Amino acid sequence: METTPNLQVYDLGHLGLVASILDQIELVQTVDRFVGPRPGEKVSTGMALKAAILNALGFVTSPLYLFGHFFQGKPTELLLAPGITPELLNDDRMGRMLDSLYQAEVTELFLEIAKVSEATLRARQAFPFQVRALHADATSFHVHGRYEGTEEEARAIRLTHGYSRDHCPDLKQWVMNLICADTGGIPLLFAPGDGNQSDQEALVPLLARYRQGLELGEVVVLDGASYSRENLRALEGFSWVMRVPATLREARALLEGEFAGEAWTPLLPGYRGLEVESGYGGVRQRWLLVESQERARMEEASLRQRIVRAEGEARKVLGQLTARTFACEADARKALEGVSRGLPYHRLVYLGVREERRRGRVGRPRKGEAPVAVHYRLLARLEVDEGKLERARRGLGRFILATNVLDREGLPPWEVLRRYRDQARTVERGFRFLKDPLFFTGSTFLKRPERVMALGMVMALALLVYALGEWALRRRLEGTGSSLPDQKGRPTAKPTLRWVFQLFMWVRLVELGGRWLVLNLAPHHETAVRLLGAGRYYLLE
Repeated sequence: METTPNLQVYDLGHLGLVASILDQIELVQTVDRFVGPRPGEKVSTGMALKAAILNALGFVTSPLYLFGHFFQGKPTELLLAPGITPELLNDDRMGRMLDSLYQAEVTELFLEIAKVSEATLRARQAFPFQVRALHADATSFHVHGRYEGTEEEARAIRLTHGYSRDHCPDLKQWVMNLICADTGGIPLLFAPGDGNQSDQEALVPLLARYRQGLELGEVVVLDGASYSRENLRALEGFSWVMRVPATLREARALLEGEFAGEAWTPLLPGYRGLEVESGYGGVRQRWLLVESQERARMEEASLRQRIVRAEGEARKVLGQLTARTFACEADARKALEGVSRGLPYHRLVYLGVREERRRGRVGRPRKGEAPVAVHYRLLARLEVDEGKLERARRGLGRFILATNVLDREGLPPWEVLRRYRDQARTVERGFRFLKDPLFFTGSTFLKRPERVMALGMVMALALLVYALGEWALRRRLEGTGSSLPDQKGRPTAKPTLRWVFQLFMWVRLVELGGRWLVLNLAPHHETAVRLLGAGRYYLLE
């Protein structure tokens, strides 16, 4: 903040857009009603949470635990409420806010803010997005510290070692579970999990537990980790789409199968598929064998590399085999055949055996002297097995999707594929957003698991606000025929919200002689402000 005797300049930037979205979903009122009043607090829990999300979406290298530093020079009384100054937004207030969120049960509170039920319609009233499919997935965030658990922390998650998506296996971690709408990747449910959580054992029970709150009438999309006999039974009553693991015997046979050209049907551009019925796990379902042209080209290059590596390994095996001796020719051939079957892309061709006689003494054998023992060594050569190679090539670019929606008219094959592919632009895109260095939460520095859980909720709410804002802005730009400049100055109706935030970088709020002015506000800024309903924060109302 720059000051003169009668002038104060505040850094407003894009924070008014974020604050407006938080107002429209009634975040402060919902949290304060859910948590309850705290006597003597100048900044309520809901208002502190709003400040934390403004910090999280500030897109500066100021981590969330440097709470007070972020708001220096920001118009906090405009963004939050009269009387709230940066001095009140200190690290202690953030810590108490995290404790209050934990005590209120972070998953239930998140569901109350974002849920789509008729009871509240928080996000859906202000942002009426459609939900045709729900995408569930999990990722991990590493932490720093020992985090020894105590009995008092029985309700909290366990910060421990597990499979690290961050490629930091030496650090303990926690897991974030998200369920997102297919529209804009908008998160509808957040739940923290133990660092060693198994996705196969966690996501399906999570769906079942919160089914009523989520109103799961839509198709649920899950990754292959959740495809098991137990989960298929647990998903009774759900409509689902899942990837079938290639490790299943039935799946491997289908992936390597040979099918006539007319058996395949076009799906999306670059994809073709064919359907078979399956009763895996005692559940009637459709299996869709999908073949991707682009993926097949990529896997062909990978296959060539694997063949080269496999040849080197096969030559080692051949050397070990020919160094052995056998009691008879039959034993040698049997060993050769067993080893040959185990080679992925090659085979060993039998060329015969070499007889080796062993006598009981050194020197020239006497006439008629019989050997003490006779052994045989293999003679063989290595070559590519065209049959194995053909089967491997038939599986290139292929994967299997399963659905229990048996009505092909209601959910045609191309729609099964499209909904599964949406996983990358919904929940996985959300995880990439949360792990971005600008968001500064790739790792966690809080000292207690309870606060880590609450911080996870802040992260998920920041993603909710970002996804809602981007979806709404794109929809309204298209609906009004408006546009914003892209990075090259060309008009676009589909900007990322991050780019829009950057467009507001030099927007300032000025107080001069009791008057308020907004500086550097161009027509494209006014378009974004108007479409996101943030006029009051930029003095356009």
